Amino acid sequence: MTKEGNFIIFAIEQYKKAMNMQGQDVIELFKKHNIFELIRKSYAIYHIEREQNMIDDINDYIKSNPY
Repeated sequence: MTKEGNFIIFAIEQYKKAMNMQGQDVIELFKKHNIFELIRKSYAIYHIEREQNMIDDINDYIKSNPY
């Protein structure tokens, strides 16, 4: 698996814990709002920042793109 692929799994797990969600629910949410692409595009930043920054960015992105 690629570094980005491994990081996406990490992001799902971190978001799941932070938001007290089930893994499948996080995956569905990420698919609905195209979060996987956001994570891929932002990998260079997210993998060196603290996890909370990524979670905050994801939540802000979902709020600003409520499909």
